[in-house]
Amino acid sequence: MSRLEENSYVEGQAQGEKHAACLAEINALSREIVDLYYDQIFSEHGITTPSAVCKAFSDILVRHWNLCCMVIYLAGEDNHLKEIAVCGDEDVDDAKASRLGAILAGALERERTEHHLWFDAEDAGQAETEFHEAWHREGVRAGVALPVHAHGSLMGAVVVITPHVERLRAALDGLRYIAPPIMITVGNARRTLAMREQHERIEHLIAESEARRAELEEANRELRRVGHYRSLFLARMSHELRTPLTSILGFSEILIDHENLTASQRRFCEKIQSSGQQLQTSLNQLVDLSRLEAGQTELFLHEFSLREALRDSGAAVARLAKKREVKVVCEPEAEVQTIVSDEGKLRQVLYNFLLYAINRTPEEGSVHVHVENESPTHFCIQIEDEGEPLEDLSHIFEPINIEAPTETASTMNELGLAIARRLIDVLGGEVNLDSQGPRGLRVSIKLPIRPNNGN
Repeated sequence: MSRLEENSYVEGQAQGEKHAACLAEINALSREIVDLYYDQIFSEHGITTPSAVCKAFSDILVRHWNLCCMVIYLAGEDNHLKEIAVCGDEDVDDAKASRLGAILAGALERERTEHHLWFDAEDAGQAETEFHEAWHREGVRAGVALPVHAHGSLMGAVVVITPHVERLRAALDGLRYIAPPIMITVGNARRTLAMREQHERIEHLIAESEARRAELEEANRELRRVGHYRSLFLARMSHELRTPLTSILGFSEILIDHENLTASQRRFCEKIQSSGQQLQTSLNQLVDLSRLEAGQTELFLHEFSLREALRDSGAAVARLAKKREVKVVCEPEAEVQTIVSDEGKLRQVLYNFLLYAINRTPEEGSVHVHVENESPTHFCIQIEDEGEPLEDLSHIFEPINIEAPTETASTMNELGLAIARRLIDVLGGEVNLDSQGPRGLRVSIKLPIRPNNGN
C-alpha cells in the first residue's frame, strides 16, 4: 500500500469513526429529548414553565459538552424576539447571559440567519467587530445564536454563551439538533401553564359561584321567613283592625243618618267616618299588595258588560268627585259590548286610577274616560285628568316613601296605583302614561277582550 493510499485509508477510517460518534451523540440526544417530552406530557410534576425548559436543556448541555449558559427567545406579536427564559452558570450568571444574549439575538434578527461569535486564533479577524469590547469586558469568548423557523417565519432562537471556545465548537451540530425541540417544549410549557391558569380561574369562579349560591339560598330562606311573618302580620292586622273599624264606621253612619246632631257633632262624625273609610282603604290596599307580591292572586273569569263596569266604577268615586267638585265624564264607543275577564279586579283597577285622577284634578275640573276597541282582540280605556304635569313618569307605579307624601295626592292613593299596575299584569294587559301638554295626564289601559284570543 502506497503512502497516499495509506493516508486515504486513515482519513476514511477517521471520518467513519467521526460519523459513528456523531450518530451516537444524536441518538443519545434523541432519547433524552423523548424522555423530556414524556415527562412534560404525562408526569404530574413535568416541565410546565419556560424556565424549567431552559434548566432541563441546560442540563443536557452540561452532560454532553460541559456547557450550561442558555437563553431562549420567542417571537412576539410584533415579530421581534423577546427573552422568555435564561439559565446561567458559575462563569456566566443570568444577568450577564441576558445582556450578551440580547446582542446575539439582535444580530440574528437583523440577518435572519445563524450568528456566531468566536474570539480565538481561528477567527482572529472577528475580534474587531462591534461586540469585541462588550464580550471581552464580560470575560466571554464564544457565543452562538441558533434560529428556529416554522412555515418560513422566525419562531424563536436559542443562544448559548461560554468562555470555552472549543467546547462550543464541538457542541455546534448538537445545538442545531436540539434547538427546534427546545421551541416545541417551550410552546408546550406555555400552553400547559395557560391551561393551568385557566383551570385555576374556572375553579375560582366555581368556588365564587358556590359561595354566591349559598348566600342566595340563605337570602331566600330569610326572605321566606320575612314573607311568612309579613303574611302573619297582615292576616292578624286585617282581622284585628277590621272588626273595630266596622263598628266605628257603622256607628258613625247611624249617628249621621238617624240622630239629631248639632252642626259641630255632625262635622265630627263625618270626620270620624271619613278617617275610618281612609283607614279601611289603606288596610285593603296593603293586604291586596301583599297578596299580589306573593303571587297568591287568582283570576275569576266570566262574561260581563264593560259599560256597566265603567258605570259602577264611576258611581264608586262619585262621592269623592262631588266633594272635590270634579266632573267625571265617561265616553265609551258604541261598539264596546261585553268582555271576558275578572270583573272585580278590573273594577279595582278603574277605581284606583279614577281616584288618582280625581285627586290630581283641581276644583271645577273634569276627568274624561274614553273606551274604544283597539283591535279585534283588545280594547283600550283612557283616563285623562287636568292635574299638574309630571316630570318623571318612571316611578309612578312604585310604592312611594310613606315618610314623604305628595301635596296633591295621598300616599295610599299612589299605593293604589302600584296595586292597579300589578292587577293589569295579572289580567294580561299593559298600561302607558302620557303627560298631556301643559296640564293633565293620560292613562291608557290596554286589555284583551277575551283571554283565549292571546295577549
